[in-house]
Amino acid sequence: MNGFACASIPRILRNASFLVCVLFLASAIPLHAASPKHAASTPAIPAALRDAIDRTLGGGEWAEQQEVTETDPGFTPQFGYAVALHGTTAMIGAQQAKIGDNEDQGAVYVFEESGGTWTQTQKLVASDGQAFDTFGHSIVFEGTTALIGAYAATINGNPSTGAVYVFTLADGSWSETQKLTADDGQGNDNFGYSLGLRGATALIGADGATVGDNGFQGAVYVFTATGGIWTQGQKLAASDGGIGDIFGYSIAFDGTTAMIGAYANNGYQGAVYVFGETGGTWSESQKLVADDGASNTYFGYATALSGTTLLVGAWGSNPGGNDTQGAAYIFTESNGTWSQTQELLSDDGAPFDDFGHAVALDGTHALIGANGVDSSQGAVYAFDEAGGVWSQTQKFYASDGAPSFAFGSALALDGSSALVGSWAWESPELALQGAAYFFATGSGDTIFADGFDGAAP
Repeated sequence: MNGFACASIPRILRNASFLVCVLFLASAIPLHAASPKHAASTPAIPAALRDAIDRTLGGGEWAEQQEVTETDPGFTPQFGYAVALHGTTAMIGAQQAKIGDNEDQGAVYVFEESGGTWTQTQKLVASDGQAFDTFGHSIVFEGTTALIGAYAATINGNPSTGAVYVFTLADGSWSETQKLTADDGQGNDNFGYSLGLRGATALIGADGATVGDNGFQGAVYVFTATGGIWTQGQKLAASDGGIGDIFGYSIAFDGTTAMIGAYANNGYQGAVYVFGETGGTWSESQKLVADDGASNTYFGYATALSGTTLLVGAWGSNPGGNDTQGAAYIFTESNGTWSQTQELLSDDGAPFDDFGHAVALDGTHALIGANGVDSSQGAVYAFDEAGGVWSQTQKFYASDGAPSFAFGSALALDGSSALVGSWAWESPELALQGAAYFFATGSGDTIFADGFDGAAP
C-alpha cells in the first residue's frame, strides 16, 4: 500500500475523499484488459468493500433479510425484547420464555449467519433459573464473552434483587461460567436491568437501587475480569441523584467513556450522566440534558455511543404539541466536553409514535425505533450523518407488521447489518410470541454494479 491508508484521512474529509481511496485500494485487484474477450471477466468488488462504499456514499437502503421467532411452547415469551448483534452472531432475548414449569424464567437464543441466512444454533438458559427471573431482559456480548441480565431474579429471598450471568464461547458453543450479583444487593434493585461491556470491563445497571435514603435513585456497578473471573469494583451513582431518578436504566459504553441514563430525573425530564475512566477509576464529569427539555419527555430512556457521538432517545417528547411523538438528540464531544448539536425528529411524526424508544448508532449511521407508529405496529427510522449534519434517509417496517406488534422496540446495529425486535408480535397460536427481523444494507449501489464502471470495452 506504499504507506498510504484511507483511515488516515480526517473523518470530516473521508466522504469527499472516499472514491480516491477506493480507486487506490482497487488498484491492488488485477483487472483484465478492456477487450471484448475479457470484458465479461471484470472482477466483482469484494462484498465488504461494496458495503463500505454504499454506506459512505449513502447508497443502499435497509432491506429485510429474514424474520425469526421463538418456536418453543410457552406463554407470552416476548421473543425480541432484547437484541444484540456483532458480525455473524446475534443474540435475541425472550424474557418471559417458559422453561420447564417456570413461567417467565427467560431464555436467550443464539443465531449465526452463513451465506446470508441466519440459523438458530443454541438456546441459553440460567443454570439455576427460577420462575419470573426475566433472564434475557438485557444482553451484551463482545468477542467470546456475553452478559445476560435477569433483573427480577430473587437473591437470598429478596425478589427483583437481580443477577447477571456470564457466558463464554469455546469451541463454537456458549456456556455459563459465572453468576454476578451486587455485594450489597437488596430487593427491587433490578441489578442487570441494563448492561455495558468493553473488553475486561462490564457496567451493570441497577435502576431500582436505594442510594443513601433515596429509594429507586439507581446505581451502576463496575465489574472487571482477571483470568476469566469477574469481580465487583466501584459502585457509580449520580452526584445529584434523587428519589426515583432510575439512574442506570440505560447504559452506553465505548472505550473509557460511559453514558448512564436516568430518564425519571427532574420530573421525568431525564438526564444522561457522563462517566470517564482514568487509571481504573470511574468519575462523573458532566450531566447532559436536552436544550428544550421538559417534564415527562424521558430523555435518557435509550442511549447509544460511538466514539465522540452520543445519541439519546426521548420518546415522551411532544414536538409541535404532538403528545409523545418523541425525539432524539445528538451530542458530540470536543476537548472533553459534550454538547448538544442536533435534535432529530421523524419527517412524518404523529402523536403516540414513541420515536426514540430505542436507538442504535454505528459511526455515521443511526437507527431510531418508534414502536408506537401506526397503532403500535412500529417503525424504524434511519439517519445518516454528512458534514456534521444528521438527516433522515429511510423509514422501514416489518414485512408482516400489524397493530400492537411494537416493531422497533429493540435495536442493534453493526456495520451493514441490523436487528430489530418486535416483542409483541403474535402468531395465530400464541399471543405476545415475539419476533425479530434481520435487515441488511449495502446492496443498492450502481456505481460498481458490473465491476468497475467504465471497464467494459
